Amino acid sequence: MPKDDERGVALLLALLILALLVALILEFDGEARREYRDAAAFRDNFKAQTLIRAAVQAARAVLQQDFLKDKKAGETYDSTTDLWAMPIKNYAIGDGFLSAQIEDERGKLNLNDLSAVSSDSIQKKTKIDRFKRLFELLQLNPDLVDAVVDWVDQDENQEPAGAESLYYQSQRPPYRAANAPLSGLGDLRLIKGFTPDIVDRLSRYVTVLSDSGSQVNLNTADSLVIQALDPAITQAMASEIIQGRPYKTKVDLDRIGSFQAIGARIRSEYDVKSTVFSARLAISVNEVTKTALVVLQRDPNKGESTVMSLRVY
Repeated sequence: MPKDDERGVALLLALLILALLVALILEFDGEARREYRDAAAFRDNFKAQTLIRAAVQAARAVLQQDFLKDKKAGETYDSTTDLWAMPIKNYAIGDGFLSAQIEDERGKLNLNDLSAVSSDSIQKKTKIDRFKRLFELLQLNPDLVDAVVDWVDQDENQEPAGAESLYYQSQRPPYRAANAPLSGLGDLRLIKGFTPDIVDRLSRYVTVLSDSGSQVNLNTADSLVIQALDPAITQAMASEIIQGRPYKTKVDLDRIGSFQAIGARIRSEYDVKSTVFSARLAISVNEVTKTALVVLQRDPNKGESTVMSLRVY
């Protein structure tokens, strides 16, 4: 019997050791798998980050190809029927896939136009009223425009519903009004009254370009942007303009009878071609996706594009 007891104890010890070995192996296997997944994610993230640069070059190539196509056809206008306006979906690039959408930034109102007018000019009121009409059409408080004016103008003279440095220095943490043009739409979040939701709602209709006084491309502009250009432009008139697109020249818009008189008044405020485009890029490598927004300026004579800004998210 003692021998049977010894054999039983030995069996129990063997089973205990086996259980410990299995637990150790499983833990090691789990840790190895986690490290492998982390390493794979790091690898794919690095690849996606690198491929963003290739995606930017792809967007530039599309704009170049569109320019050459238009030049061959003798066309000097830009519209939503152009090559650049066609979305790119799951295009194989390196070890990943690219999805992209190019937009015409000239089809939007440029917020930096508010920084380029003198404080007592009729032009200033015209531009402020234009943005207030857009905000009203978007069902946003038009008083927000006053705050933007105070942020981008060079003085500390407060607009009726605006805010200058005195207001911002009372915030926590305190800061000053920029008194300079916006560098991007993200700057709006620093301005009195603006929230992330408001900025997102505005992003389809406004842009931030360094050259003020930019003309709106009526071949690509949204109906609300067209209506905001002048108080006499109704929703029906904006729809009529959109239905008649594309326009090869500015004069072609005169065939829209209801717009002809207005067009003569604001001729310098609109155009039918563009030089600045944005591209929303998404690169997917296995389970990792990197997104970016690049703004490109295309040379109207050569078709080559230069990068004005690039933000990777």
